[in-house]
Amino acid sequence: MGKPSGPVVCVSYLALAELWSVSQFPRPNHGVEIRSIDWSVAADGPMTAAVLAAMGAPVRLIANDVGGDEHGRFVTEWLRERDVQPAYVCRAAVTTPRIVVTADDQHTRTWFAHLPEVVASLGRADLAPIAEASFLYLDCYELIEHTVVRVIEAGRTAEVPMLLNLGGSKLSAPVKQALDGYGNLLVQTNVDDDDREHAPALASALLSETDAAWVIVTAGASGAVAASHSEELAVQAFPVDVRHTHCAGAAFSAGLLYGHRAGWTMERSMVLGSASGALRCARHHSAPLPSLEELRLVCRELSRRGRGRRGRPAVDDLHVPADCTTAETRRAGCPRCRSLRCSCST
Repeated sequence: MGKPSGPVVCVSYLALAELWSVSQFPRPNHGVEIRSIDWSVAADGPMTAAVLAAMGAPVRLIANDVGGDEHGRFVTEWLRERDVQPAYVCRAAVTTPRIVVTADDQHTRTWFAHLPEVVASLGRADLAPIAEASFLYLDCYELIEHTVVRVIEAGRTAEVPMLLNLGGSKLSAPVKQALDGYGNLLVQTNVDDDDREHAPALASALLSETDAAWVIVTAGASGAVAASHSEELAVQAFPVDVRHTHCAGAAFSAGLLYGHRAGWTMERSMVLGSASGALRCARHHSAPLPSLEELRLVCRELSRRGRGRRGRPAVDDLHVPADCTTAETRRAGCPRCRSLRCSCST
């Protein structure tokens, strides 16, 4: 049920993200020059909240406490500048969590996380804002599984619709048990570009493991697929020059949440998510996050370009509101029967 006018409450851990850029990863026992170092925030939850706020949606972030050190001051100011209302405390005695993310020119990434006291801090977090939420976003990471289960229970009690982000991880038994029988649920996860052909099967599998209304699987530059018990969809990625991929999935989640909070269809919500993820990847880490108007213009412009190159219709030809749609959508699944769960030979 939730409260339609309430904020989107995002729950995750909060850390400084130090982003290293290298030309390529070195061989074992070798090194490589770091070309640039940028600061941002992690995990996906804080970025999802910030992207939603840039679109004009009310948000609230529930996260672990951070320190009064340089890293803690940075993440606190970063969130303040982006109009994210946090529900955590800056404590002088706390060491702010930190994650180093290294990416090369092929957009291959790896990360090293130093997350002291995150689990204990999240265990003390006040979950009262969930009762006033219009939607609940939750990062379902193994590290914070105890908090994940606690948040799911609070969301169920308040009957708030949830978006559960698996981040490529599997559903654990405790999380499955906490979700059992709850249908007011979206599940999002991802696969690597090279594994894009497995996205429909993964969506189908997660749908069978839960009572979710929809499962959404993103696949980077290959777009995203979604499956319900009666429908399958796919939305292609918007073509942009990729500068980085840090928190691209979080930007997609924000678009998805904005659309669902506004009562849009899954297809329209996914297209907004795709545009949001594309602009996140195309802009520098320090650039302003896109507004809803910017995303609307991107959708319209890229749709028109699509018509000119490949005969695809523009937004106005689709007879749906122009602020969030494009011709870059299709039915997903088997090319013969279009089902995610087909058994026919292709």
